[in-house]
Amino acid sequence: MKNLIFIFLFCLLYAKIFACSAAYQYSLFPLGKSMGQLIILELELNRYISTPENQIMEMGAGTFNNNIEVRWKGSIKLYQMEMNKLVLYTDLGSIDLLDDDYYEAMLPFFKKAYNIASKMPMYEEAILENSGICHYDRTCDFITLTIDEENAAFYTSSNEKGYENKKCSVPFSMETLQKVENTTKIKFTDFKNIDKEYQIDFFKLWSPQSVRRYNIGEQTIQVYTIGRGDKSRYIKTKNNKWERPNLESIAYYIQGNDVLYHGQRFDFIQIL
Repeated sequence: MKNLIFIFLFCLLYAKIFACSAAYQYSLFPLGKSMGQLIILELELNRYISTPENQIMEMGAGTFNNNIEVRWKGSIKLYQMEMNKLVLYTDLGSIDLLDDDYYEAMLPFFKKAYNIASKMPMYEEAILENSGICHYDRTCDFITLTIDEENAAFYTSSNEKGYENKKCSVPFSMETLQKVENTTKIKFTDFKNIDKEYQIDFFKLWSPQSVRRYNIGEQTIQVYTIGRGDKSRYIKTKNNKWERPNLESIAYYIQGNDVLYHGQRFDFIQIL
Protein backbone atom coordinates (compact mmCIF):
# COMPACT_ATOMS: atom_id res chain seq x y z
CA MET A 1 0.00 0.00 0.00
CA LYS A 2 1.37 3.39 -0.93
CA ASN A 3 1.96 5.83 1.90
CA LEU A 4 -0.75 8.53 1.98
CA ILE A 5 1.71 11.29 2.83
CA PHE A 6 3.71 10.48 -0.32
CA ILE A 7 0.55 10.48 -2.45
CA PHE A 8 -0.67 13.72 -0.97
CA LEU A 9 2.66 15.54 -1.30
CA PHE A 10 2.93 14.44 -4.92
CA CYS A 11 -0.54 15.85 -5.61
CA LEU A 12 0.33 18.98 -3.67
CA LEU A 13 3.47 19.63 -5.70
CA TYR A 14 1.55 19.08 -8.92
CA ALA A 15 -1.23 21.42 -7.80
CA LYS A 16 1.23 24.18 -6.82
CA ILE A 17 2.04 24.72 -10.48
CA PHE A 18 -1.50 25.91 -11.06
CA ALA A 19 -2.70 27.43 -7.79
CA CYS A 20 -0.01 27.97 -5.19
CA SER A 21 -2.15 30.46 -3.25
CA ALA A 22 -5.35 28.39 -3.28
CA ALA A 23 -6.55 27.67 0.24
CA TYR A 24 -9.57 27.11 2.48
CA GLN A 25 -10.39 28.38 5.96
CA TYR A 26 -13.15 27.56 8.39
CA SER A 27 -12.85 29.98 11.30
CA LEU A 28 -14.94 30.31 14.46
CA PHE A 29 -15.09 33.29 16.82
CA PRO A 30 -17.05 33.02 20.08
CA LEU A 31 -18.80 36.34 20.77
CA GLY A 32 -20.65 35.46 23.95
CA LYS A 33 -23.77 33.75 25.29
CA SER A 34 -27.46 34.54 25.11
CA MET A 35 -29.91 32.68 27.33
CA GLY A 36 -27.09 30.25 28.08
CA GLN A 37 -26.41 29.48 24.38
CA LEU A 38 -23.04 30.22 22.78
CA ILE A 39 -23.02 32.86 20.01
CA ILE A 40 -20.47 32.02 17.30
CA LEU A 41 -19.30 34.00 14.27
CA GLU A 42 -18.40 31.65 11.39
CA LEU A 43 -16.19 32.40 8.38
CA GLU A 44 -16.01 29.87 5.56
CA LEU A 45 -13.77 31.23 2.82
CA ASN A 46 -11.71 30.05 -0.14
CA ARG A 47 -8.53 31.83 -1.23
CA TYR A 48 -8.07 32.06 -4.98
CA ILE A 49 -6.02 33.78 -7.64
CA SER A 50 -7.51 36.34 -10.01
CA THR A 51 -6.22 38.47 -12.88
CA PRO A 52 -7.99 41.08 -15.02
CA GLU A 53 -8.44 38.39 -17.67
CA ASN A 54 -9.65 35.96 -15.01
CA GLN A 55 -6.81 33.63 -15.96
CA ILE A 56 -4.44 32.09 -13.44
CA MET A 57 -1.53 31.76 -15.86
CA GLU A 58 -0.59 33.21 -19.20
CA MET A 59 -1.46 30.71 -21.87
CA GLY A 60 1.57 28.66 -22.88
CA ALA A 61 4.01 30.86 -21.01
CA GLY A 62 4.16 28.91 -17.74
CA THR A 63 4.55 32.16 -15.76
CA PHE A 64 2.16 34.13 -13.61
CA ASN A 65 0.48 37.27 -14.90
CA ASN A 66 1.96 40.46 -13.43
CA ASN A 67 -1.50 41.70 -12.42
CA ILE A 68 -2.33 38.71 -10.28
CA GLU A 69 -4.54 39.24 -7.21
CA VAL A 70 -4.88 36.95 -4.20
CA ARG A 71 -8.46 37.09 -2.94
CA TRP A 72 -10.84 35.49 -0.42
CA LYS A 73 -14.41 34.58 -1.28
CA GLY A 74 -17.09 32.99 0.88
CA SER A 75 -19.70 33.49 3.60
CA ILE A 76 -19.99 35.04 7.06
CA LYS A 77 -22.71 33.78 9.39
CA LEU A 78 -23.80 34.14 12.98
CA TYR A 79 -24.82 31.00 14.85
CA GLN A 80 -26.17 29.91 18.19
CA MET A 81 -24.89 26.63 19.61
CA GLU A 82 -27.76 24.38 20.70
CA MET A 83 -27.16 20.83 21.94
CA ASN A 84 -23.55 21.09 20.69
CA LYS A 85 -24.75 21.93 17.16
CA LEU A 86 -24.50 25.25 15.34
CA VAL A 87 -27.93 26.65 14.45
CA LEU A 88 -28.04 29.59 12.03
CA TYR A 89 -29.13 32.87 13.63
CA THR A 90 -28.47 35.25 10.72
CA ASP A 91 -26.53 35.29 7.46
CA LEU A 92 -24.23 38.32 7.33
CA GLY A 93 -23.64 37.92 3.61
CA SER A 94 -21.03 36.91 1.08
CA ILE A 95 -17.66 38.57 0.60
CA ASP A 96 -15.00 38.75 -2.08
CA LEU A 97 -11.98 40.72 -0.90
CA LEU A 98 -8.27 41.20 -1.48
CA ASP A 99 -5.96 39.36 0.88
CA ASP A 100 -3.99 42.59 1.32
CA ASP A 101 -7.19 44.28 2.57
CA TYR A 102 -8.32 41.38 4.73
CA TYR A 103 -8.38 43.04 8.16
CA GLU A 104 -9.85 46.35 7.02
CA ALA A 105 -12.52 44.61 4.90
CA MET A 106 -13.48 42.20 7.69
CA LEU A 107 -13.77 44.84 10.41
CA PRO A 108 -17.32 46.04 9.49
CA PHE A 109 -18.60 42.43 9.53
CA PHE A 110 -17.10 41.79 12.96
CA LYS A 111 -18.54 45.04 14.30
CA LYS A 112 -21.97 44.16 12.91
CA ALA A 113 -21.81 40.67 14.46
CA TYR A 114 -20.83 42.07 17.86
CA ASN A 115 -23.61 44.65 17.65
CA ILE A 116 -26.22 41.96 16.88
CA ALA A 117 -24.93 39.65 19.63
CA SER A 118 -24.86 42.41 22.26
CA LYS A 119 -28.60 43.03 21.78
CA MET A 120 -29.60 39.41 22.37
CA PRO A 121 -31.46 38.65 25.62
CA MET A 122 -29.31 38.03 28.72
CA TYR A 123 -26.15 38.54 26.67
CA GLU A 124 -22.77 37.79 28.26
CA GLU A 125 -19.66 38.79 26.33
CA ALA A 126 -16.86 36.32 25.54
CA ILE A 127 -13.51 37.56 26.83
CA LEU A 128 -10.40 36.27 25.06
CA GLU A 129 -8.08 35.55 27.97
CA ASN A 130 -5.07 33.92 26.34
CA SER A 131 -3.78 32.63 23.02
CA GLY A 132 -0.83 30.53 21.91
CA ILE A 133 0.27 31.08 18.32
CA CYS A 134 2.20 28.22 16.68
CA HIS A 135 2.11 29.22 12.99
CA TYR A 136 2.20 25.55 11.92
CA ASP A 137 5.39 24.75 13.82
CA ARG A 138 5.15 21.21 15.19
CA THR A 139 7.76 22.00 17.85
CA CYS A 140 5.38 24.59 19.31
CA ASP A 141 4.90 24.33 23.09
CA PHE A 142 1.33 25.68 23.21
CA ILE A 143 -0.52 22.73 21.66
CA THR A 144 -0.06 18.96 21.66
CA LEU A 145 -1.41 16.80 18.83
CA THR A 146 -1.92 13.19 19.91
CA ILE A 147 -2.63 10.01 17.93
CA ASP A 148 -4.25 6.91 19.39
CA GLU A 149 -2.98 4.61 16.62
CA GLU A 150 -4.83 1.52 17.85
CA ASN A 151 -8.20 3.25 17.51
CA ALA A 152 -7.24 5.79 14.83
CA ALA A 153 -8.40 8.58 17.15
CA PHE A 154 -6.92 12.09 17.12
CA TYR A 155 -6.75 14.73 19.82
CA THR A 156 -5.49 18.19 20.64
CA SER A 157 -4.76 19.66 24.03
CA SER A 158 -3.55 23.01 25.29
CA ASN A 159 -0.32 23.12 27.26
CA GLU A 160 -1.40 26.19 29.20
CA LYS A 161 -0.98 25.61 32.92
CA GLY A 162 -4.14 24.05 34.33
CA TYR A 163 -5.45 22.84 30.96
CA GLU A 164 -2.86 20.20 29.99
CA ASN A 165 -5.08 17.19 30.69
CA LYS A 166 -8.22 18.46 28.94
CA LYS A 167 -7.76 16.84 25.53
CA CYS A 168 -10.21 17.48 22.71
CA SER A 169 -11.16 15.14 19.86
CA VAL A 170 -10.37 16.54 16.39
CA PRO A 171 -13.53 16.73 14.22
CA PHE A 172 -12.70 16.71 10.51
CA SER A 173 -15.48 18.42 8.56
CA MET A 174 -17.02 16.98 5.40
CA GLU A 175 -15.68 19.99 3.47
CA THR A 176 -12.13 19.26 4.64
CA LEU A 177 -12.40 15.57 3.81
CA GLN A 178 -13.97 16.24 0.41
CA LYS A 179 -11.10 18.49 -0.63
CA VAL A 180 -8.56 15.81 0.25
CA GLU A 181 -10.65 13.17 -1.48
CA ASN A 182 -10.66 15.28 -4.64
CA THR A 183 -6.86 15.46 -4.51
CA THR A 184 -5.97 11.89 -3.58
CA LYS A 185 -8.99 10.02 -5.05
CA ILE A 186 -9.22 8.12 -1.77
CA LYS A 187 -12.73 7.93 -0.22
CA PHE A 188 -12.00 10.32 2.66
CA THR A 189 -15.64 11.34 3.03
CA ASP A 190 -16.15 7.83 4.44
CA PHE A 191 -13.32 8.55 6.86
CA LYS A 192 -13.97 5.91 9.53
CA ASN A 193 -14.15 3.13 6.94
CA ILE A 194 -10.97 3.85 4.99
CA ASP A 195 -7.78 2.03 5.89
CA LYS A 196 -6.50 2.92 9.36
CA GLU A 197 -3.06 3.64 7.92
CA TYR A 198 -4.59 6.33 5.70
CA GLN A 199 -6.39 7.89 8.66
CA ILE A 200 -3.18 8.07 10.69
CA ASP A 201 -1.08 9.38 7.79
CA PHE A 202 -3.74 12.00 7.11
CA PHE A 203 -3.60 13.33 10.67
CA LYS A 204 0.20 13.51 10.48
CA LEU A 205 -0.17 16.08 7.69
CA TRP A 206 -1.71 18.61 10.09
CA SER A 207 0.14 21.12 12.26
CA PRO A 208 -0.95 23.40 15.12
CA GLN A 209 -1.78 26.99 14.19
CA SER A 210 -3.17 28.35 17.46
CA VAL A 211 -5.24 27.80 20.59
CA ARG A 212 -7.46 30.53 22.09
CA ARG A 213 -9.03 30.44 25.54
CA TYR A 214 -12.20 32.44 26.24
CA ASN A 215 -14.20 33.02 29.41
CA ILE A 216 -17.93 33.73 29.20
CA GLY A 217 -19.33 34.39 32.63
CA GLU A 218 -18.36 31.27 34.58
CA GLN A 219 -17.82 29.15 31.46
CA THR A 220 -14.48 28.48 29.74
CA ILE A 221 -14.09 27.44 26.11
CA GLN A 222 -11.06 26.84 23.93
CA VAL A 223 -10.82 27.23 20.17
CA TYR A 224 -8.17 25.15 18.39
CA THR A 225 -6.87 25.86 14.90
CA ILE A 226 -4.90 23.29 12.93
CA GLY A 227 -3.81 23.36 9.30
CA ARG A 228 -1.84 21.70 6.55
CA GLY A 229 -0.26 22.70 3.26
CA ASP A 230 3.03 23.71 1.68
CA LYS A 231 5.45 25.55 4.00
CA SER A 232 8.26 26.04 1.48
CA ARG A 233 7.67 29.80 1.26
CA TYR A 234 6.05 30.36 4.64
CA ILE A 235 8.06 32.77 6.78
CA LYS A 236 6.09 33.21 10.01
CA THR A 237 7.48 31.58 13.15
CA LYS A 238 5.90 30.44 16.40
CA ASN A 239 5.48 32.88 19.27
CA ASN A 240 7.75 32.50 22.25
CA LYS A 241 5.12 33.09 24.92
CA TRP A 242 1.39 33.10 25.54
CA GLU A 243 -0.21 36.25 24.20
CA ARG A 244 -2.60 38.46 26.16
CA PRO A 245 -5.07 40.17 23.81
CA ASN A 246 -5.69 43.88 23.31
CA LEU A 247 -9.32 43.92 24.44
CA GLU A 248 -9.80 47.53 23.33
CA SER A 249 -9.72 46.65 19.64
CA ILE A 250 -12.09 44.32 17.77
CA ALA A 251 -9.43 44.20 15.04
CA TYR A 252 -7.31 42.07 17.38
CA TYR A 253 -9.84 39.23 17.05
CA ILE A 254 -9.81 39.23 13.25
CA GLN A 255 -7.80 36.38 11.79
CA GLY A 256 -8.21 33.45 9.45
CA ASN A 257 -6.16 34.35 6.39
CA ASP A 258 -2.99 32.81 7.79
CA VAL A 259 -3.25 29.64 5.68
CA LEU A 260 -0.41 27.71 4.07
CA TYR A 261 0.00 27.61 0.31
CA HIS A 262 -2.50 25.25 -1.27
CA GLY A 263 -3.61 24.41 2.25
CA GLN A 264 -6.46 24.31 4.69
CA ARG A 265 -7.05 25.46 8.23
CA PHE A 266 -10.06 24.96 10.42
CA ASP A 267 -11.26 25.76 13.92
CA PHE A 268 -13.08 23.60 16.43
CA ILE A 269 -14.44 24.41 19.86
CA GLN A 270 -13.90 22.69 23.19
CA ILE A 271 -16.38 23.51 25.97
CA LEU A 272 -14.83 22.99 29.39
